[in-house]
Amino acid sequence: MNVVPFPSRPAAPAPEPLAFTIGARVDLRVGALAAGIIRPRGASAETFAYSTLTRLLRGARMAWRERGAFSGLSLALPAEAQPELDPALLSEAAIEAGCTRPLFSFQLDERTLVKTGPELAERLRALGWGVSLRADGACPLPLGERARSLYGEIVIDCPAEPGPYFALEEGDRTPLGQRVLAARAAGIILTAEIVTAPAQARRLAMAGFSRGGGPFAEASLR
Repeated sequence: MNVVPFPSRPAAPAPEPLAFTIGARVDLRVGALAAGIIRPRGASAETFAYSTLTRLLRGARMAWRERGAFSGLSLALPAEAQPELDPALLSEAAIEAGCTRPLFSFQLDERTLVKTGPELAERLRALGWGVSLRADGACPLPLGERARSLYGEIVIDCPAEPGPYFALEEGDRTPLGQRVLAARAAGIILTAEIVTAPAQARRLAMAGFSRGGGPFAEASLR
């Protein structure tokens, strides 16, 4: 009897490893964990395909919980990918991954928003998600009523040694100082992207910053 073997099916390709990092952000006044920021490694179209993004966000949530953290998370959208992103897809992927609106937000790049307009921020807000602004050093967007209704947090690269007049009314006329003053008056959360030392954290807290990331945040959690 002749036996004709069935052709073997090719093995399904293994999913690509999830490529992301999660940075901690702590309260500058008490050192307690305040939030986490997810940064995808890469900005290809595949990274922001629905299935890949869902897996990435679910993996980030699991990694965050395994760290013993239950505070909110934010997804930093790479500047180069931002113009092509669909807010409905971002929203659906976040929901599928188990993200909840009170504890999840999207971080947008200010320089890119200047070029493309605020539509992405507006549509994400209309879908109920929090939106934070990754500030450009020149602070080109006016922080008027429209912007204040869109952004709940502004993330800023701060000087390692803020001057004595940093963000003081009538004392700091720099774009960054004026941005900090306007955000503070509007009740927007101010986050320092990188804080390296306790002394810098204290000065930034005095200037009105609530949160900070970088080495100071990671050291506070050890």
